[in-house]
Amino acid sequence: MAVYGPGTPYVSPQLLTNAPTGITWKTIPTPRATAAEQYAEQVNICARATSMVDTACNQVLRATVDTETQYGPDYYLTLSNSTFVGRMVLQRWPVIQVISGQWNSTATFPPDWQPIPGSQFAIERPIIGLYGTSAPSDAGDGGQAVLIAPGYLTWAYGRRGIAIQVTYVNGWPHTSLTVAATAGSSVIQVDDCTGWAPVTPGGQGATGVIKDASDQEAVTVTASSVTQGPGYLTLASPLGFGHGAGVLLTTLPEQIQQATILFAASQALVRGATATTIQTIAGTGEATASGHDQLEANARALCLPYKRTWLWTACRRPQSLLTFSPLVTSSMCPGLQQRSCKHRWSTVKPAGICSLVTTS
Repeated sequence: MAVYGPGTPYVSPQLLTNAPTGITWKTIPTPRATAAEQYAEQVNICARATSMVDTACNQVLRATVDTETQYGPDYYLTLSNSTFVGRMVLQRWPVIQVISGQWNSTATFPPDWQPIPGSQFAIERPIIGLYGTSAPSDAGDGGQAVLIAPGYLTWAYGRRGIAIQVTYVNGWPHTSLTVAATAGSSVIQVDDCTGWAPVTPGGQGATGVIKDASDQEAVTVTASSVTQGPGYLTLASPLGFGHGAGVLLTTLPEQIQQATILFAASQALVRGATATTIQTIAGTGEATASGHDQLEANARALCLPYKRTWLWTACRRPQSLLTFSPLVTSSMCPGLQQRSCKHRWSTVKPAGICSLVTTS
């Protein structure tokens, strides 16, 4: 039995049941359930736990291809007055590749989109430990802003007079085998190729780990048959072990997989499948199932470095409203550099002083 598809969970039933959670998974969904019924419910639990991780992070963490439109020059789409380079803050991170773009005057109806080649974009803060590495990173790294070559974003149409639309790849490549792979294979068939291919011609693709119990191994991708969706990945070196269908191949940090396991374990404790009641004092008792709250709290703490959070900054400069992401290191205000203002930062807002408010 295998679990795979475009929404492959961040952990597999194999990883979940092997983890030291203290849960007796054979009692779920019922003590008399068949092996197929147990596996089916484990798949459901993994899927729900994955959704809980994405909710805690306020974004989908697996690599996806998204198209986003911003209007500028303005808060999210700014223009350097010295270099005429545009800067676009996107909603999701880490941005790992810009596929294409286009621009249009916001006063043109219907839109008359003009193409912007992908080569005219540069990722402001590329992710480290994903491409051109021998081992995947275990850190919440990367940025969500891209730079746009001069000439596409100008003040010729006024504030918010230009719309720029970008199609980009973001997140951590994550997939699973759809067909069993034998030792020595250099091509594997997977459910999602998004983000695995090299981002530059002739470069090295993503490096991930095949999560298969004692046969775990790191692999580096050199090519993919498609940009996204099911397809084939070509590996830099042959597999050292054979792997069955449904085994995960992922670049997701270990913290995220651990958070997924904790969310999954919390579901089992809410159900009470393996809960016991411990007597404390006469007439009272304490159920171990109540520990699901602590498990979820621990899981959310692991997700914090990957949470999409905006810092909204109100500065008393004329007509100035600024926005930050925790991963964007320079502001959109001429008076602010590297999150430092020529005024002062404060959590309150007295006259003449910038205020800092954190929102999700």
